[in-house]
Amino acid sequence: MNLQYKGVNSRGRAEWVDLDIADSFNPEGVAMEEWVLLRYRPFVEETQAAIGRDLTKAELRTIHWLAGYDKSTIDNIMGIIKAAHMHGKSHR
Repeated sequence: MNLQYKGVNSRGRAEWVDLDIADSFNPEGVAMEEWVLLRYRPFVEETQAAIGRDLTKAELRTIHWLAGYDKSTIDNIMGIIKAAHMHGKSHR
């Protein structure tokens, strides 16, 4: 993650951008309000820790999209990822 503070948007909310998921459609990075950032960052960090590598640009975009959902949805997805990680560790 390469997060950078963007400023306050028209709704009066702080915005951040992740420069790691910049592309031709979003050359300055993908913007997210701070409430999304507070879900996005731990979601990325916990997922990377579970899978043992950095996420790809496409995977980061998916995590960004999912971070906009309610916390229980994110918790369920993280639970699945962690369970798969633990299952893989027990079958080595």
